[in-house]
Amino acid sequence: MKNQDKKAAAMLADPRWARIVARDKSADGAFWYTVDTTGVYCRPSCPSRGCNPGNVTIHDTLESAQRTGFRACKRCKPDGPSAEMVNAGIVTRACRMIETSETATSLTDLAEALSLSPGYF
Repeated sequence: MKNQDKKAAAMLADPRWARIVARDKSADGAFWYTVDTTGVYCRPSCPSRGCNPGNVTIHDTLESAQRTGFRACKRCKPDGPSAEMVNAGIVTRACRMIETSETATSLTDLAEALSLSPGYF
C-alpha cells in the first residue's frame, strides 16, 4: 500500500473527516485542515470543492496549520472571524441603532450606516 493510500485510509477513519465532508459549522474553531494539492488551510465548514482525503492533514490549532507555510483559504478565511460572527456583529449594530434612535430609522439610513445594500433589510 502506497503512503498516499495509507494517509487516505487513516483520514477516512478519523471522525473529523466526516465533519469536513459535511461542512460542519459547529466544528469551526475545533480544528483546521490543510490541503497538499492546493497549498491552503481551511475551516471544517469551508464551502470549497471537496478534496481527496489522501491530500488532507488535520491540525488541532490554527497556528499549526499556519506553520505549514500554506496560505489561508480565500473562501472560508480561516484566520479571521467566521461569517456568522461578522453577521452577528452587523445585526447587533443595527439593533443598537434602532433602539437608540429617537425617530423611526429608514432602511436606507440603516443600510448606509452599516455599509450594506438596503436589500439586506
